Amino acid sequence: MEHRQFRCQTTGCGRSFTRKEHLTRHERSHNAANLQTCHVCHRKFNRSDSLLRHLAKHGNVFKPNPSGRSKRACIVCHASKTKCDGNEKCSTCLKKGLECKYRTQDEVQRSASSVEPGDQMAWQGSTSSGSSAKEQEPSDASNANTEGLRNSARLPPGSSEPLMGVLADNSTQQALSLTSSSLFRAPNVNGLVDWSAVKNRNDSNDRNDSQVLDPELEVPLDTESEKYLELYYIHFHHRWPLIHRSSLEAETPVTIMLSSMIMIGAWLEGSREAKKRALDSHEKLVSGITSQLSKVTAKDKFQHSLSACLCQSALLNIVFGLYTGREAVLSRVMMLRNLLVAVLRDVGFFDPDTVWVDEKPGIFLPFKLVKINQRMRLSAYLFKIDTCLSLVRNQPAVLMPEELHYGLQQTYSLWNADGLPVWESRQANEPIFRCDKSLHSMIHESASDSVIFREYPILIEDIQFYICAIQPSIWKVSDHREYSRDCEISIVLQKDTQRRHLESLREILDRIANQNSDSAEFGQEQCLPFRHYFGYEDRSRPGWQNVVTARVKDLLFDTFMLYNMFSLHLYAEIGRITKLANDQSLDPLREASQRHCEAREQRQAHIKKWVETPTARQALCHAVAILHAHQNSSPDLQENRTIKKYTLDPMAYAALSVAALVVWAYSTFNKLGCEACFLGSRMHQLHVVELTDWTTSCPQLEREKETWLEMGAAFPVQLHGIELCECNADLLTNLFTIYLPPDWELANRIAPGLFHQKEIAQAS
Repeated sequence: MEHRQFRCQTTGCGRSFTRKEHLTRHERSHNAANLQTCHVCHRKFNRSDSLLRHLAKHGNVFKPNPSGRSKRACIVCHASKTKCDGNEKCSTCLKKGLECKYRTQDEVQRSASSVEPGDQMAWQGSTSSGSSAKEQEPSDASNANTEGLRNSARLPPGSSEPLMGVLADNSTQQALSLTSSSLFRAPNVNGLVDWSAVKNRNDSNDRNDSQVLDPELEVPLDTESEKYLELYYIHFHHRWPLIHRSSLEAETPVTIMLSSMIMIGAWLEGSREAKKRALDSHEKLVSGITSQLSKVTAKDKFQHSLSACLCQSALLNIVFGLYTGREAVLSRVMMLRNLLVAVLRDVGFFDPDTVWVDEKPGIFLPFKLVKINQRMRLSAYLFKIDTCLSLVRNQPAVLMPEELHYGLQQTYSLWNADGLPVWESRQANEPIFRCDKSLHSMIHESASDSVIFREYPILIEDIQFYICAIQPSIWKVSDHREYSRDCEISIVLQKDTQRRHLESLREILDRIANQNSDSAEFGQEQCLPFRHYFGYEDRSRPGWQNVVTARVKDLLFDTFMLYNMFSLHLYAEIGRITKLANDQSLDPLREASQRHCEAREQRQAHIKKWVETPTARQALCHAVAILHAHQNSSPDLQENRTIKKYTLDPMAYAALSVAALVVWAYSTFNKLGCEACFLGSRMHQLHVVELTDWTTSCPQLEREKETWLEMGAAFPVQLHGIELCECNADLLTNLFTIYLPPDWELANRIAPGLFHQKEIAQAS
């Protein structure tokens, strides 16, 4: 092959070409002024033919015409088969003195194509093809609602402005100064929407996302169903905010979505009849959803031929399976999870190059943002439930963080705005950056703990996603290191990196939890404004702030559980300890197996060594923190423990089960016996460490804790006055049992043999 002699002289490029004209064309791509911009989705191309092929993907409306042809012909020219120039009154009819008329579909096509690219996207902040001009500064900077619209009505990653490239390439000071630059401002919009730029355009294949997919799934919306819906919104919606409430409440028929929501509300109600109704409904829903998803092909498109309602309902049923805590139900929803991920991958949902219907110009802005956020929330919460299922089952996750190319979702407040006036007022208070940055890129920056990441507005939900993103690494280096080729030093370094990442997220969580929310200016808090969690509550009624505060406390509690559960998986080899717990009740075949006997002895020897290490004491601290959080979660939890116990996020119970497993392992394999083991006469009177002391925030106690973590192997340990010893293992387990629901079977899957359903029922 001939040596490539023409090299690009641009710094950092180094590409070479065999022909000079190819090099010349390539060098033009380094100049932003030469790039051609799609006026529909704002992607940039360095070749005009690439842009023309791309425009064809947006539909015939945007497909360029062959030169010399018009998109329409009048009735007279069409009948006589003569060339028509497509004007309002064509030249042929003017010469002949005939009345020039067009067919109705030609008028629609003309109205769609008559808008100039610059006018089409003026309210979205686009640039015309090949343009490098600066954005127009708003003429009325004092308009608060308009400024809010500028800050937050951003398109998802992959749109026109390469904002993240600027943040990555420039210095930190330059990146942070962008907050006041024109990159964060939308063009001048007088009011909610620039109506002069909005054009009505009918889609030929438009379909209703909320259709009833199976008549058998339809349920009457009676008084009881409305009560279950209310429970759904009170106890579930803020934890899994998939549904756009304003859009759903406009629907008159009962859809598959409403059926799924009623099912969850019935389970949260807690009575035997309501839970039976929920389980029966779940079985029918999963069957119907699975049947529909099995018919999807690669030719289908999300939010079009593949209904968003169907995918959201599937995700709700997957989450419901974890709420029930039943083995049979969980196995069913894990298969549904696998099917849903496979279908979404097949239709290009996780492909950043997929073109969406709402990327056309003239889409009503609130409607457009709803469509975008449906995709953001489906991907983010599918990733979250996938992580939760992998933790509960000790299996690798199906969805990878690299597939989360969507931007950060809107705040709970904007997603739950009741009507356009409320939406417009809350839009002005949206934090910036959220839609300009993909969730995957934010996960990467959170892991590196960059200065730029610390400057971003962080919501509680964001911290949950960042914690969930650590799961693949923990699964690799903790319980399954035999599958890794990394050396021991590399594994230690990886664990230390994950530990520092978790601690940095914990610091953010503590700042949010410790801020004062009782100020006169409620919703203007410095670290995390509570206004981001406003919902449908009536702000004219006294005490409405309590609803918002309870919503934030629930999310903080759930995130605290996730943090401690991930820390337990990091400091303790949960998979190995689970097998040890399962060894307590072996069937005769495994009992007689020589290979299994040797593996059991190796596990016991490994855990006995682990008990003496600082990592075991770190794990104990996190286990006690989980128990302490359940005991002191909030006053309303103690006042009405029954209903709150059923409405807690299921990962709180999973964390409780893992914490009990760690305490059991430490007690069973600890060499230090209690007073009863020595018949009340120990050789040396040692200082007994009370683990609950470390749950109090105090500098003196923190120093004592650090000393114990480093050199506390020789000190006996107690929890609520009960020493951690093999003879006290059952008493210690009962401390955790009383906070588990009586029918949550997964507790025995996570910690085999520690919990018995009768004991849980008696404790409850």
